[in-house]
Amino acid sequence: MYRAAFGLLLAASVLIAQAYKPEAVARANLGVSLSRQSKYREAIQAYQQAIAIDPTLPGLYLNLGLAWFKLGHFREAIAAFDKENAQAPGDRVTTLLAMSYFGFHQYREAAELLKPLVAAQPDNAELSYLLAKCYLWSGQNSEAMDLFKSLLARDPNSAAVHMLLGEALDASYRTAEAAQEFEAAAKMAPAQPEVHFGLGYLYWKQKRYGDAEREFREELKSNPGNAQADAYLGDTLMKTGRNAAALELLKTAVQLRPGLHVAHEDLGILYADDRKDSQAVGEFRQAIRTDPENFDSHYRLARLYRQMGRAAEADAEFAAVKKLHRKKDEDPLTKISGPQ
Repeated sequence: MYRAAFGLLLAASVLIAQAYKPEAVARANLGVSLSRQSKYREAIQAYQQAIAIDPTLPGLYLNLGLAWFKLGHFREAIAAFDKENAQAPGDRVTTLLAMSYFGFHQYREAAELLKPLVAAQPDNAELSYLLAKCYLWSGQNSEAMDLFKSLLARDPNSAAVHMLLGEALDASYRTAEAAQEFEAAAKMAPAQPEVHFGLGYLYWKQKRYGDAEREFREELKSNPGNAQADAYLGDTLMKTGRNAAALELLKTAVQLRPGLHVAHEDLGILYADDRKDSQAVGEFRQAIRTDPENFDSHYRLARLYRQMGRAAEADAEFAAVKKLHRKKDEDPLTKISGPQ
C-alpha cells in the first residue's frame, strides 16, 4: 500500500551532464532508461558503473536506491539513500529512507524519520497513515492511537484506519473498544480483506464464540484462502465441541500456512484425545517450532510424554514450562495482525 501511495517519489530521474564526466552521465542515464523498463538489476549495474567513474554525480545514489527499493532489497536501498542524503539532503530522500526502513521492518527508525515530515505537512494523510502504522508496529500504541484518531477526524469513513485503530486498542488491552472499531469497519466495507477475521479474532479473545464463528465464516466466504480464519474457526469449533469439523479446518490451515501455531497446537490436542500419540507429538513439536516460547505447547507435550512413559523427555519439557512461566509477564502481547 505505501509504495503505491508514494508513487510519485519512485520515478527515476534523468541526470544532467553539465560539468560531469560524460561516461558517468551516459551510464547513469542508461540506468534510468533500464529502470523505466523495470529492468532494475541491469539498472543497478549501470548505476554502479557510473559511481565507479564519478560518485559525485547528483542524484546517482537516489536512483540507485530507487532501483534497490523496487526490487525489495531495503538494506541496500537504505545504504544508497543514506549516501544521497549526505550529498543532497531533502524531504524526498528522507521519505524514501523512511519507506525503506518500513520495508525492512525497522518501524521505530522509520517513525523517527517521518515525524518531522508529518509535522511539516499536517495535511498529508498518506505520510500520517504511514507514521501511524510505524508507531503501531513498533509498540508505540498511544502515539498510534492519537494519529489514527486524527486521521478519522479527517475521514471518518476510512475502514482501513478503523481497523488499524482497533489493532492499537487491542495491543493496549482495550479489546472491547477494538471490537467496536472493527465493527465500524465491517459496516463501512464488508468486503474489506481481513475485516471479518479481525473482528472474529476480537470476539474470540472475549470468548464470544458464536459471534467469532459467524465472522470467521464471513471472512472465508470472500477469502477462502485465509489460513488464519480456517485456524481460528477450527479452534472455535473445537472449543464448542465440534471436533470432527474442527479437525478438517485445522488440517486445511496448516496446508495453507504451515507456520500457524494455534492450528498445530489444536491438532495436537485433537490427536492426543484420540490416542494418536505419535501424530500428537509431531503437532506439538511443530507448534513449539513455530512459537518456542509458548509454554502451553511445552506443557501439553510434557504431559503426553509422561503418559507415553518417556520420562526424560517429559522432564525436559516441564523444565521448559517453568522457565517460560517466569518470563510470562515480560511480553504478553497478542495482536490481530501486523507487518508481513
